[in-house]
Amino acid sequence: MLRFISVSILLLTGALPVVAQVQGQVIRVLSYNIHHGVNNNGVLDIQGIATVILATNPDLVALQEVDSATTRVKKADQLKQLAEATGMYIYFGKALNLEGGGYGNGILSRYPIEKSYSIELPASGAGSEPRTAAVVTVKLPGDSLQLHFASAHLDHLDDGADRVAQANILAKHFAQPTAPVIVAGDMNAPPAAKEIGVLKHIFTDATEKLGPTWPADKPTHKLDYILLHNKAQWHVMSAKVIEETVASDHRPVLCELLLK
Repeated sequence: MLRFISVSILLLTGALPVVAQVQGQVIRVLSYNIHHGVNNNGVLDIQGIATVILATNPDLVALQEVDSATTRVKKADQLKQLAEATGMYIYFGKALNLEGGGYGNGILSRYPIEKSYSIELPASGAGSEPRTAAVVTVKLPGDSLQLHFASAHLDHLDDGADRVAQANILAKHFAQPTAPVIVAGDMNAPPAAKEIGVLKHIFTDATEKLGPTWPADKPTHKLDYILLHNKAQWHVMSAKVIEETVASDHRPVLCELLLK
């Protein structure tokens, strides 16, 4: 449910702080690499992922490593299963064909999806695999404002060359958007990496102050992000890594955002 609120924001201007009242819409965003529903006990359990999503009560969810009708998930449509569990609208952005089905990124949305498409991201390194960003446009209830929301999963190779190229594609695509933008996902890179720097030329990192997200049991690396554009339209009300250690090999990231 979309929430309309007024919040007080402390502004440091000159010698004295000033409290400003800002009105806007609160949007809860979750980013989660779900490891095709296989948990840290090696068990296929998409219901475990659904339980995490329901517990965090998000308005928009960016999912990575989603299977659709592959043999390893017993031909299940995982995004449809999550839609049935949560009552949310869905879009699946297939990155590659796999085991008789597809594999890629998914989006869950409380808001009806007006438009959907996928951005192909270059993958040329030895051992790399096709990558995409799934993108939807939603119209926020009670308002004429649209919102672009993307779920991205960047390359996993250590050298990072493909990730830099992929980050450049995303930055260029959203450089002059027609509406506010949220890009969330598993970027497979730490905050100091060049590819994250590329993204931060365009986006503000709503998860900037958060700690590591992978591996889920004892995380040591921050790989998962929620990024915002245009900076002036957003206020980050809260951000946290959910302490979930079993459902996937990544911990989910949740942000509560004020769209001004």
